Amino acid sequence: MRILRWTFLLFTLCGCFPPPSWSTPLKRFVYNIYAAFSFLVLNSFFLSQILDMVYNVENTDDFSDNFSVTVVVFVTSLKLFTILIFRKNFLLLCDTLQREPLLPMNPEEFDISFKFEKITDLNTLGYMTLLTVSDFCILVLSLLTNFKRRKLAFRAWIPFDYSSVSAYLLTFVYQCLFAIICTFGCVASDTLYSGLLIHINCQFEILEHRLRNIESNENYSVNLCVRHHNHIYKFGEMVNEEFRTIMFFQFCTSLSMICFNFYRITQIEMDSRFVGTILYMTCSLMQIFYYCWFSNEVKLKSMELPDMIFRSDWTSLNINVKKAFLILMKRAMKPIEFTSIYIVSVNLESFMTLVKTSYSVFSLLQQSRES
Repeated sequence: MRILRWTFLLFTLCGCFPPPSWSTPLKRFVYNIYAAFSFLVLNSFFLSQILDMVYNVENTDDFSDNFSVTVVVFVTSLKLFTILIFRKNFLLLCDTLQREPLLPMNPEEFDISFKFEKITDLNTLGYMTLLTVSDFCILVLSLLTNFKRRKLAFRAWIPFDYSSVSAYLLTFVYQCLFAIICTFGCVASDTLYSGLLIHINCQFEILEHRLRNIESNENYSVNLCVRHHNHIYKFGEMVNEEFRTIMFFQFCTSLSMICFNFYRITQIEMDSRFVGTILYMTCSLMQIFYYCWFSNEVKLKSMELPDMIFRSDWTSLNINVKKAFLILMKRAMKPIEFTSIYIVSVNLESFMTLVKTSYSVFSLLQQSRES
Protein backbone atom coordinates (compact mmCIF):
# COMPACT_ATOMS: atom_id res chain seq x y z
CA MET A 1 0.00 0.00 0.00
CA ARG A 2 1.34 3.42 -0.94
CA ILE A 3 0.80 6.06 1.74
CA LEU A 4 -0.87 9.35 0.64
CA ARG A 5 -0.68 8.57 -3.08
CA TRP A 6 -2.82 11.53 -4.25
CA THR A 7 -0.88 13.96 -2.08
CA PHE A 8 2.45 12.86 -3.53
CA LEU A 9 1.01 12.97 -7.04
CA LEU A 10 0.21 16.65 -6.45
CA PHE A 11 3.72 17.21 -5.12
CA THR A 12 5.04 15.64 -8.31
CA LEU A 13 2.94 18.02 -10.40
CA CYS A 14 4.30 20.94 -8.36
CA GLY A 15 7.91 19.93 -8.98
CA CYS A 16 8.77 18.77 -5.44
CA PHE A 17 8.95 14.99 -5.79
CA PRO A 18 10.07 13.27 -9.01
CA PRO A 19 8.11 10.14 -9.96
CA PRO A 20 9.76 7.03 -8.45
CA SER A 21 9.88 5.39 -11.88
CA TRP A 22 11.91 8.29 -13.32
CA SER A 23 15.25 6.94 -12.15
CA THR A 24 17.38 7.50 -15.25
CA PRO A 25 19.59 10.64 -15.44
CA LEU A 26 17.74 11.91 -18.52
CA LYS A 27 14.30 11.66 -16.90
CA ARG A 28 15.59 13.29 -13.71
CA PHE A 29 17.08 16.12 -15.80
CA VAL A 30 13.76 16.65 -17.60
CA TYR A 31 11.89 16.68 -14.30
CA ASN A 32 14.35 19.18 -12.80
CA ILE A 33 13.67 21.51 -15.73
CA TYR A 34 9.93 21.13 -15.13
CA ALA A 35 10.41 21.78 -11.39
CA ALA A 36 12.42 24.93 -12.14
CA PHE A 37 9.68 26.14 -14.50
CA SER A 38 6.99 25.46 -11.87
CA PHE A 39 8.82 27.40 -9.15
CA LEU A 40 9.65 30.17 -11.63
CA VAL A 41 5.96 30.69 -12.45
CA LEU A 42 4.97 30.72 -8.78
CA ASN A 43 7.72 33.04 -7.56
CA SER A 44 7.72 35.38 -10.56
CA PHE A 45 4.02 35.98 -9.90
CA PHE A 46 4.79 36.64 -6.24
CA LEU A 47 7.44 39.18 -7.32
CA SER A 48 4.97 40.83 -9.71
CA GLN A 49 2.51 41.28 -6.85
CA ILE A 50 5.15 42.84 -4.63
CA LEU A 51 6.06 45.25 -7.44
CA ASP A 52 2.39 46.01 -7.98
CA MET A 53 2.10 46.89 -4.30
CA VAL A 54 5.12 49.20 -4.64
CA TYR A 55 4.30 50.93 -7.93
CA ASN A 56 0.57 50.63 -8.64
CA VAL A 57 -1.35 50.48 -5.35
CA GLU A 58 -2.89 53.88 -4.64
CA ASN A 59 -5.60 53.30 -2.03
CA THR A 60 -6.82 50.83 0.56
CA ASP A 61 -9.06 49.02 -1.93
CA ASP A 62 -6.12 48.36 -4.25
CA PHE A 63 -4.03 47.22 -1.30
CA SER A 64 -6.69 44.80 -0.04
CA ASP A 65 -7.11 43.34 -3.56
CA ASN A 66 -3.38 42.77 -3.80
CA PHE A 67 -2.79 41.65 -0.24
CA SER A 68 -5.50 38.97 -0.24
CA VAL A 69 -3.68 37.11 -3.03
CA THR A 70 -0.09 37.96 -2.05
CA VAL A 71 -0.34 36.28 1.36
CA VAL A 72 -1.71 33.11 -0.27
CA VAL A 73 1.21 32.99 -2.70
CA PHE A 74 3.69 33.73 0.08
CA VAL A 75 2.53 30.96 2.42
CA THR A 76 2.20 28.45 -0.45
CA SER A 77 5.74 29.22 -1.64
CA LEU A 78 6.96 28.87 1.93
CA LYS A 79 5.26 25.49 2.31
CA LEU A 80 6.68 24.15 -0.96
CA PHE A 81 10.20 25.40 -0.23
CA THR A 82 10.07 23.92 3.28
CA ILE A 83 8.89 20.55 1.97
CA LEU A 84 11.44 20.65 -0.88
CA ILE A 85 14.35 21.45 1.46
CA PHE A 86 13.33 18.85 4.07
CA ARG A 87 12.04 16.35 1.53
CA LYS A 88 13.95 13.45 3.08
CA ASN A 89 12.38 14.12 6.47
CA PHE A 90 8.85 14.02 5.07
CA LEU A 91 9.61 10.83 3.14
CA LEU A 92 10.98 9.37 6.38
CA LEU A 93 7.68 10.12 8.10
CA CYS A 94 5.78 8.11 5.50
CA ASP A 95 8.39 5.35 5.60
CA THR A 96 8.07 5.15 9.40
CA LEU A 97 4.39 4.26 9.01
CA GLN A 98 5.43 1.19 7.02
CA ARG A 99 7.91 -0.16 9.56
CA GLU A 100 7.41 -2.02 12.82
CA PRO A 101 5.76 -1.47 15.23
CA LEU A 102 3.52 0.90 13.20
CA LEU A 103 3.27 -1.53 10.29
CA PRO A 104 0.07 -3.64 10.29
CA MET A 105 0.84 -7.23 11.27
CA ASN A 106 -2.25 -9.24 10.25
CA PRO A 107 -5.23 -9.05 7.84
CA GLU A 108 -7.45 -7.26 10.37
CA GLU A 109 -4.86 -4.54 10.93
CA PHE A 110 -4.33 -4.17 7.18
CA ASP A 111 -8.09 -3.69 6.80
CA ILE A 112 -7.95 -0.90 9.38
CA SER A 113 -5.04 0.70 7.54
CA PHE A 114 -6.82 0.49 4.17
CA LYS A 115 -9.93 2.07 5.68
CA PHE A 116 -7.99 5.09 6.89
CA GLU A 117 -6.03 5.35 3.64
CA LYS A 118 -9.36 5.62 1.81
CA ILE A 119 -10.27 8.46 4.20
CA THR A 120 -7.05 10.28 3.23
CA ASP A 121 -7.89 9.79 -0.47
CA LEU A 122 -11.38 11.24 -0.02
CA ASN A 123 -9.98 14.04 2.11
CA THR A 124 -7.43 15.00 -0.56
CA LEU A 125 -9.86 14.74 -3.47
CA GLY A 126 -12.56 16.70 -1.63
CA TYR A 127 -10.17 19.49 -0.65
CA MET A 128 -8.78 19.53 -4.18
CA THR A 129 -12.28 19.83 -5.62
CA LEU A 130 -13.14 22.77 -3.35
CA LEU A 131 -10.05 24.78 -4.26
CA THR A 132 -10.17 23.88 -7.96
CA VAL A 133 -13.82 24.88 -8.31
CA SER A 134 -13.08 28.14 -6.46
CA ASP A 135 -10.17 28.94 -8.80
CA PHE A 136 -12.22 28.02 -11.86
CA CYS A 137 -15.09 30.29 -10.82
CA ILE A 138 -12.74 33.21 -10.11
CA LEU A 139 -10.92 32.88 -13.44
CA VAL A 140 -14.03 32.34 -15.57
CA LEU A 141 -15.96 35.19 -13.93
CA SER A 142 -12.96 37.47 -14.38
CA LEU A 143 -12.62 36.56 -18.05
CA LEU A 144 -16.31 37.07 -18.76
CA THR A 145 -16.64 40.40 -16.94
CA ASN A 146 -13.22 41.99 -17.52
CA PHE A 147 -12.21 40.87 -21.00
CA LYS A 148 -13.31 44.09 -22.72
CA ARG A 149 -11.54 46.22 -20.11
CA ARG A 150 -8.43 44.00 -20.33
CA LYS A 151 -8.43 43.59 -16.56
CA LEU A 152 -6.59 40.54 -15.24
CA ALA A 153 -7.98 38.07 -12.70
CA PHE A 154 -5.29 38.99 -10.16
CA ARG A 155 -3.55 42.29 -9.57
CA ALA A 156 0.07 42.18 -10.76
CA TRP A 157 2.81 44.40 -12.14
CA ILE A 158 3.27 43.37 -15.78
CA PRO A 159 6.40 44.73 -17.56
CA PHE A 160 4.64 45.15 -20.93
CA ASP A 161 1.45 46.51 -22.43
CA TYR A 162 -1.23 43.81 -22.49
CA SER A 163 -4.03 45.88 -24.00
CA SER A 164 -4.02 43.83 -27.22
CA VAL A 165 -6.07 40.63 -27.33
CA SER A 166 -3.09 38.33 -27.85
CA ALA A 167 -1.00 39.92 -25.07
CA TYR A 168 -3.96 39.89 -22.68
CA LEU A 169 -4.76 36.22 -23.34
CA LEU A 170 -1.09 35.28 -22.97
CA THR A 171 -0.92 37.07 -19.61
CA PHE A 172 -4.21 35.49 -18.55
CA VAL A 173 -2.87 32.01 -19.38
CA TYR A 174 0.20 32.83 -17.27
CA GLN A 175 -2.05 33.69 -14.34
CA CYS A 176 -4.01 30.48 -14.90
CA LEU A 177 -0.76 28.48 -14.71
CA PHE A 178 0.09 30.25 -11.48
CA ALA A 179 -3.38 29.47 -10.05
CA ILE A 180 -3.02 25.77 -10.93
CA ILE A 181 0.47 25.43 -9.42
CA CYS A 182 -0.52 27.41 -6.32
CA THR A 183 -3.64 25.27 -5.83
CA PHE A 184 -1.74 22.00 -6.27
CA GLY A 185 0.94 23.14 -3.83
CA CYS A 186 -1.57 24.32 -1.26
CA VAL A 187 -3.62 21.11 -1.42
CA ALA A 188 -0.54 18.87 -1.35
CA SER A 189 1.06 20.52 1.68
CA ASP A 190 -2.18 20.77 3.66
CA THR A 191 -3.29 17.20 2.93
CA LEU A 192 0.20 15.90 3.74
CA TYR A 193 -0.29 17.24 7.26
CA SER A 194 -3.89 16.07 7.58
CA GLY A 195 -3.03 12.70 6.02
CA LEU A 196 -0.25 12.03 8.52
CA LEU A 197 -2.63 12.93 11.36
CA ILE A 198 -5.29 10.61 9.95
CA HIS A 199 -2.71 7.83 10.02
CA ILE A 200 -1.96 8.61 13.68
CA ASN A 201 -5.65 7.98 14.36
CA CYS A 202 -5.26 4.78 12.34
CA GLN A 203 -2.40 3.70 14.61
CA PHE A 204 -4.59 4.16 17.68
CA GLU A 205 -7.24 1.95 16.03
CA ILE A 206 -4.58 -0.69 15.37
CA LEU A 207 -3.38 -0.37 18.96
CA GLU A 208 -6.92 -0.92 20.23
CA HIS A 209 -7.17 -4.06 18.08
CA ARG A 210 -3.92 -5.33 19.58
CA LEU A 211 -5.10 -4.59 23.12
CA ARG A 212 -8.27 -6.58 22.50
CA ASN A 213 -6.37 -9.53 21.08
CA ILE A 214 -3.51 -10.11 23.49
CA GLU A 215 -2.15 -13.59 22.80
CA SER A 216 -1.38 -16.41 25.18
CA ASN A 217 2.10 -14.99 25.71
CA GLU A 218 0.60 -12.06 27.59
CA ASN A 219 3.78 -10.32 28.76
CA TYR A 220 5.32 -10.31 25.28
CA SER A 221 2.09 -9.10 23.65
CA VAL A 222 1.54 -6.26 26.09
CA ASN A 223 5.18 -5.18 25.73
CA LEU A 224 4.54 -4.86 21.99
CA CYS A 225 1.50 -2.69 22.75
CA VAL A 226 3.53 -0.45 25.08
CA ARG A 227 6.23 -0.12 22.42
CA HIS A 228 3.60 0.65 19.79
CA HIS A 229 2.04 3.34 21.96
CA ASN A 230 5.44 4.90 22.58
CA HIS A 231 6.21 4.99 18.85
CA ILE A 232 2.86 6.66 18.13
CA TYR A 233 3.80 9.47 20.50
CA LYS A 234 7.26 9.75 18.95
CA PHE A 235 5.72 9.86 15.47
CA GLY A 236 3.38 12.66 16.58
CA GLU A 237 6.38 14.61 17.88
CA MET A 238 8.16 14.11 14.54
CA VAL A 239 5.15 15.44 12.62
CA ASN A 240 4.86 18.46 14.92
CA GLU A 241 8.59 19.17 14.56
CA GLU A 242 8.43 19.18 10.75
CA PHE A 243 5.27 21.30 10.49
CA ARG A 244 5.72 23.79 13.34
CA THR A 245 7.07 26.56 11.07
CA ILE A 246 4.41 25.96 8.42
CA MET A 247 1.66 26.05 11.06
CA PHE A 248 2.99 29.32 12.48
CA PHE A 249 2.90 31.09 9.12
CA GLN A 250 -0.46 29.51 8.31
CA PHE A 251 -1.95 30.97 11.50
CA CYS A 252 -0.48 34.41 10.80
CA THR A 253 -1.58 34.53 7.18
CA SER A 254 -5.02 33.11 7.95
CA LEU A 255 -5.54 35.83 10.55
CA SER A 256 -4.66 38.56 8.05
CA MET A 257 -6.57 36.90 5.19
CA ILE A 258 -9.81 36.49 7.12
CA CYS A 259 -9.56 40.03 8.47
CA PHE A 260 -8.97 41.62 5.07
CA ASN A 261 -11.65 39.52 3.41
CA PHE A 262 -14.14 40.68 6.05
CA TYR A 263 -13.12 44.22 5.22
CA ARG A 264 -13.39 43.71 1.44
CA ILE A 265 -16.85 42.16 1.67
CA THR A 266 -18.18 45.36 3.26
CA GLN A 267 -16.51 47.63 0.71
CA ILE A 268 -17.24 46.05 -2.68
CA GLU A 269 -20.45 45.67 -4.66
CA MET A 270 -22.24 42.47 -5.61
CA ASP A 271 -20.14 41.60 -8.66
CA SER A 272 -17.39 39.18 -9.68
CA ARG A 273 -15.04 40.70 -7.10
CA PHE A 274 -17.59 39.98 -4.36
CA VAL A 275 -17.93 36.35 -5.46
CA GLY A 276 -14.15 35.99 -5.61
CA THR A 277 -13.79 37.43 -2.12
CA ILE A 278 -16.38 35.01 -0.72
CA LEU A 279 -14.53 32.11 -2.34
CA TYR A 280 -11.21 33.34 -0.95
CA MET A 281 -12.79 33.64 2.48
CA THR A 282 -14.11 30.07 2.28
CA CYS A 283 -10.75 28.66 1.19
CA SER A 284 -8.87 30.63 3.87
CA LEU A 285 -11.17 29.31 6.59
CA MET A 286 -10.93 25.80 5.19
CA GLN A 287 -7.12 25.89 5.23
CA ILE A 288 -6.72 26.71 8.89
CA PHE A 289 -9.76 24.57 9.78
CA TYR A 290 -7.98 21.59 8.23
CA TYR A 291 -5.01 22.01 10.52
CA CYS A 292 -7.10 22.60 13.63
CA TRP A 293 -9.70 19.88 13.00
CA PHE A 294 -7.31 17.00 12.38
CA SER A 295 -4.97 18.10 15.20
CA ASN A 296 -7.94 18.17 17.55
CA GLU A 297 -9.03 14.70 16.39
CA VAL A 298 -5.60 13.25 17.20
CA LYS A 299 -5.66 14.86 20.65
CA LEU A 300 -9.10 13.38 21.41
CA LYS A 301 -8.09 9.98 20.04
CA SER A 302 -4.96 9.85 22.19
CA MET A 303 -7.10 10.54 25.26
CA GLU A 304 -9.32 7.53 24.50
CA LEU A 305 -6.65 4.99 25.42
CA PRO A 306 -8.10 4.26 28.90
CA ASP A 307 -11.44 3.47 27.26
CA MET A 308 -9.65 1.19 24.78
CA ILE A 309 -8.07 -0.71 27.67
CA PHE A 310 -11.37 -1.05 29.53
CA ARG A 311 -13.00 -2.39 26.36
CA SER A 312 -10.41 -5.17 26.30
CA ASP A 313 -10.57 -8.36 28.38
CA TRP A 314 -8.16 -6.90 30.95
CA THR A 315 -9.70 -8.64 33.99
CA SER A 316 -8.52 -12.06 32.81
CA LEU A 317 -4.89 -10.98 32.31
CA ASN A 318 -2.03 -11.39 34.77
CA ILE A 319 -0.78 -8.76 37.20
CA ASN A 320 2.20 -7.71 35.05
CA VAL A 321 -0.08 -6.94 32.13
CA LYS A 322 -2.36 -4.90 34.39
CA LYS A 323 0.64 -2.90 35.61
CA ALA A 324 1.64 -2.23 32.02
CA PHE A 325 -1.91 -1.03 31.32
CA LEU A 326 -1.63 1.38 34.23
CA ILE A 327 1.58 2.79 32.71
CA LEU A 328 -0.18 3.25 29.36
CA MET A 329 -3.11 5.02 31.04
CA LYS A 330 -0.71 7.27 32.95
CA ARG A 331 1.03 8.20 29.70
CA ALA A 332 -2.32 8.89 28.02
CA MET A 333 -3.09 11.58 30.61
CA LYS A 334 -0.78 13.80 28.54
CA PRO A 335 -2.35 13.63 25.06
CA ILE A 336 -0.64 14.19 21.73
CA GLU A 337 -1.00 17.91 21.09
CA PHE A 338 0.27 19.87 18.11
CA THR A 339 1.53 23.41 18.54
CA SER A 340 2.63 26.29 16.37
CA ILE A 341 6.29 26.99 17.30
CA TYR A 342 5.56 25.52 20.75
CA ILE A 343 3.27 28.44 21.67
CA VAL A 344 -0.20 28.16 20.14
CA SER A 345 -2.06 24.86 20.38
CA VAL A 346 -3.52 23.76 17.07
CA ASN A 347 -7.08 22.69 17.86
CA LEU A 348 -10.69 23.79 17.39
CA GLU A 349 -10.48 26.21 20.30
CA SER A 350 -7.59 27.99 18.58
CA PHE A 351 -9.61 28.08 15.36
CA MET A 352 -12.50 29.84 17.09
CA THR A 353 -10.07 32.24 18.75
CA LEU A 354 -8.57 33.01 15.35
CA VAL A 355 -11.97 33.79 13.83
CA LYS A 356 -12.95 35.98 16.78
CA THR A 357 -9.63 37.84 16.65
CA SER A 358 -10.00 38.40 12.90
CA TYR A 359 -13.47 39.84 13.39
CA SER A 360 -12.21 42.09 16.20
CA VAL A 361 -9.44 43.47 14.00
CA PHE A 362 -11.94 43.96 11.19
CA SER A 363 -14.24 45.91 13.51
CA LEU A 364 -11.30 48.10 14.54
CA LEU A 365 -10.45 48.80 10.89
CA GLN A 366 -14.07 49.58 10.14
CA GLN A 367 -14.32 52.05 13.02
CA SER A 368 -11.07 53.78 12.03
CA ARG A 369 -12.33 54.12 8.45
CA GLU A 370 -15.64 55.65 9.58
CA SER A 371 -13.92 58.10 11.91
